[in-house]
Amino acid sequence: MESLAPLLSQAAQLMLMGMVLVFGFLGSLVVALKLLARAYAPEPVAPQLPVDSESVDPAVVAAISAAIHAHRRAQ
Repeated sequence: MESLAPLLSQAAQLMLMGMVLVFGFLGSLVVALKLLARAYAPEPVAPQLPVDSESVDPAVVAAISAAIHAHRRAQ
């Protein structure tokens, strides 16, 4: 019967090689995803300036308020 030491040594080498390959693949996947996220990130949105309430026609405000009130009453 052959010695068990060479088989265990070969098994350890194979296991180590597999772990290194999986770790390398996962590491490269993380790097690739970070690069893609940076390349396709949405552009920052400029903050909208508040609308001056004096520039809105009071008739428009009254119409919007009436529409909201009617909608809420219908529910």
